[in-house]
Amino acid sequence: MRIILILALTLTLLVACDDDVSSNNTSNTNNVNNTNNVNNTGNVNNTGNVNNTNNTAGEPLVVEVIDEGTRSSSGLDMDYALVRLTCGEKRATYAFTAFPTGQTDPAPAVMGTMPYDVIDWTGEEVDAIASQSATPMTIDDLLGTAFVHRYHGFGFAAAFGRFYTGDSIQNDVDDMTCTLRYLGEHPRVDPSRIGVYGGSWGGFESLYAAAYAPSAAVPAVGFAFFPVSDFEAMVDHVTTIPDRVTDATRVAEYAGFYAPYLDRIYQTTGGAPDEPGSDYSGFTLDDLVERLETPFLIWHEMHDTLVPFANSQALAEAAPDRITPVWYRYTDPLDLETEPLSHGFLPEVVWTFMLAHLHTVLAGPSQSIILMHFPESFHDFMIYLRDLEGTPYSSDFIIPTLLAMADDRVTMYSGEGDPMPSGRALVAAELSDVWCLDPPMTVDEVVPVLETGALPLSECP
Repeated sequence: MRIILILALTLTLLVACDDDVSSNNTSNTNNVNNTNNVNNTGNVNNTGNVNNTNNTAGEPLVVEVIDEGTRSSSGLDMDYALVRLTCGEKRATYAFTAFPTGQTDPAPAVMGTMPYDVIDWTGEEVDAIASQSATPMTIDDLLGTAFVHRYHGFGFAAAFGRFYTGDSIQNDVDDMTCTLRYLGEHPRVDPSRIGVYGGSWGGFESLYAAAYAPSAAVPAVGFAFFPVSDFEAMVDHVTTIPDRVTDATRVAEYAGFYAPYLDRIYQTTGGAPDEPGSDYSGFTLDDLVERLETPFLIWHEMHDTLVPFANSQALAEAAPDRITPVWYRYTDPLDLETEPLSHGFLPEVVWTFMLAHLHTVLAGPSQSIILMHFPESFHDFMIYLRDLEGTPYSSDFIIPTLLAMADDRVTMYSGEGDPMPSGRALVAAELSDVWCLDPPMTVDEVVPVLETGALPLSECP
């Protein structure tokens, strides 16, 4: 069982977070498909930026099933489908769905945004070309990713952004909202209980999918790893790197990495924010906050060199009622000269936080929820939280996440034969141990203490 769940979460990791330098230079088609691609011509969504409403409810939805069947993943049967979706006049997009075999009543579903993963079953030349330089996702890969949600009786959808087509950010949002509409109209989905998640570029896709979702398919809950949320601020960060980094080799490294992203942004906006005629309507922090209804948990660490930490900070400050952050901070400032191009530290416990946030919202009121638990990672993260006491930073951001873990439906699983404490018992034990509480915190005290809005003060010598 431990191997099964770790595999599912590892696949989720690969889906969400593969735009760092090493991934972007290998499995993600080397970015060679981002230039001279015929899909970049004649895209009417990129003119005048009159898009950005993205509510597809009034447009016809055409669903073409390319393949379907039933397979077992780790002992659980799932009905899967590979589909082509067309919302109105927008370009077709592609999705994978999996539902528990035998399910008849509408149930929750989780959509993962998959910006980089290559697929080879569309019949389009661009996918055939991409498949020559990267390994396409298989049905078994996707079922493995679906497993952790299927285990709780939820459906799963993978929404493919196909970054390698070289299209625009507007097209990315169209892909995601069309897939959400498909889920919202699916007879096996409860449209009031849809979750969405993604990382980095997929984090942008998850946030903007939720913000521009059709009214009948607005996600009930979302999770985003180090997402791009404000494209004006993001472009300003990228274009000013030469003013802040002195090493020419380093500047060139950043420029090479960001080139396909800027191209994608400029196809929609018309250029950098200070260029005549550019228009970022619909893709700024203010636009996102105005439209976003879905409560999101966001993970971001301070030394992220790809998506500025400040992007998520600004979002959390602008929408504190909808954005719950989980921060990883350092006492030393970010040095773009020396830090590697990456999203930085991503501890295993983040997967526990993600599933706690998603599944406690989507599950039924009396449904048992099994969360994957990484004991060492969680313990280390609790030490990090305690040690924030001696810094200018507060640890209070973690309160909603610990409350989700302390939900009375939650049980923690770390491996075959390991203890399976309730989430509440685990939180009580960790707070007592790491904060040196004497007497130790009881299970009954966990929720009342957390609901004060602050972690206990350390009693450690």
